[in-house]
Amino acid sequence: MNTEIEVLKKIFKAKNGVSVKLISNHLGFGADYIRFICKKLEEKDLVKAFQRDWYKITSRGQRGLERMGQVRRTLRKRELKIENPIWERVQIPVIRPAKTIELKAEFGKPKVEKIKLGKKIEKVATFLRNFKRI
Repeated sequence: MNTEIEVLKKIFKAKNGVSVKLISNHLGFGADYIRFICKKLEEKDLVKAFQRDWYKITSRGQRGLERMGQVRRTLRKRELKIENPIWERVQIPVIRPAKTIELKAEFGKPKVEKIKLGKKIEKVATFLRNFKRI
C-alpha cells in the first residue's frame, strides 16, 4: 500500500501525465512492478492511462491523496484571473495588536470591547496571497 501511495504522489506531481519508466527511475523499482501498480490503481479508478505506459491522476485519486494528508488540498479551477498589473504591488497591512475602544452606553457604565480585526485581516491577506496569477 505504501508503494501505491508513492506512485500516486509521483503521478499527481506530473500535471500532464508521467511515464512508467520515469516513475521507476525516481522510486528505484523495476518498470514491470510500477506498471503492475499502475494497472491496479487504474482498476480502482485512481489513475487513467492515456497512452501506452503513460498515466494521469483522476479527481478521485487526487481526493484520496488529500484525505490521506499526502498532498495539500487545492482550489478547484474556477478561472480566477487577476489582470490588473497594480495587483502585484499591493501590500495588505497586518494589524497585530487588538485596539480597545469605548462604546458609550445609554444607561450605566460604558462598555469596553476589543476589536479583533488583526487576525481576520491577516487570514484574508494570506488567503489572497495564495492565489497565483493565471
